[in-house]
Amino acid sequence: MEKFVYEKMKLENIPCNFCVGNDFFVLARRAANGLPAQTCLCKKCGLIFLNPRMSKDDYDEYYKEHYRAHRAASIGKTERAAELQVNFDDARKFGRALAKLLSSNIKEFGLTIDVGASTGGVLFGLREILPKLELLGVEPSLAESDFANQHGVKTHRALFEDFLAKSDVSKISNIICVRSLNHLLDPMSFFRWAARTLESDGSLILVVKNFRHQTRRAGNVAAGVQIDHPYMFTPETLKQMVEQAGFEVIYLDSDEYKNKKELTEQKEVGLSIHHIRLVAKKKNAVIKKFPRGLYWKMRWQFWPPFLKIYYLLFYSRRFKFFKFLR
Repeated sequence: MEKFVYEKMKLENIPCNFCVGNDFFVLARRAANGLPAQTCLCKKCGLIFLNPRMSKDDYDEYYKEHYRAHRAASIGKTERAAELQVNFDDARKFGRALAKLLSSNIKEFGLTIDVGASTGGVLFGLREILPKLELLGVEPSLAESDFANQHGVKTHRALFEDFLAKSDVSKISNIICVRSLNHLLDPMSFFRWAARTLESDGSLILVVKNFRHQTRRAGNVAAGVQIDHPYMFTPETLKQMVEQAGFEVIYLDSDEYKNKKELTEQKEVGLSIHHIRLVAKKKNAVIKKFPRGLYWKMRWQFWPPFLKIYYLLFYSRRFKFFKFLR
């Protein structure tokens, strides 16, 4: 198998996936691992994304064969998730915790699809709490999708964008996307597909990395940038995109302002931290406005001096006293 070399990939320029605009402010020019990756902030809607980025075919090959090895090389160690059984066990615990947390918002029977299903652990854990669920995963990694299928979680090996082009599935009870929305190449198409295919009382359930929280914890923008995250979200932009696709957000929780005790308790039950959790239901009305103020809010929050000050006050060990203010 040929080694993945990002610098040899041909990059392509794209418009904003949310508002289709082409007017951007550059937040960073490097990823956390030093690779050249330009992170842009849309001046119309506030969406943050890589531009330019790799092509769909290159991302497909990357996730299929190289993703875990490249991530390990980038961070200097093997991720827990790279060990398939560990990945499955952690995700299974997470799925059980998610089912308990959102029990009132998850349909207890019918087809549940996980986009970015990895080893199938989240779906497996959900079904342990809600045994009437029918499971289907979509996962671009060959090794992880094979593992899921071997453990009784039917999973298609494909980028979501390719699955969308070929799938005729409909009448879905729940669509979940856990720590995978950042990896999608066309998140608005995902949201619109969810609005088309969910049953009238179905649920869209998202668990998404909060990019602003990442950067605040590190004190700089580049620390939150990865080449495998073509899109980056904050609670505000995530909510806007979901509503624009025809949903009403009925549950929104962010770890950004939680204290250490709250995060520890959350982690102990199996939930992730530093994330956004969102549940939405279908709604006919669609919001068509892009508040200009959000862009300027983001410009201020991602301004390097502001990020550094925020980090020093709330995350640096040098100023422990200020942590008690949170």
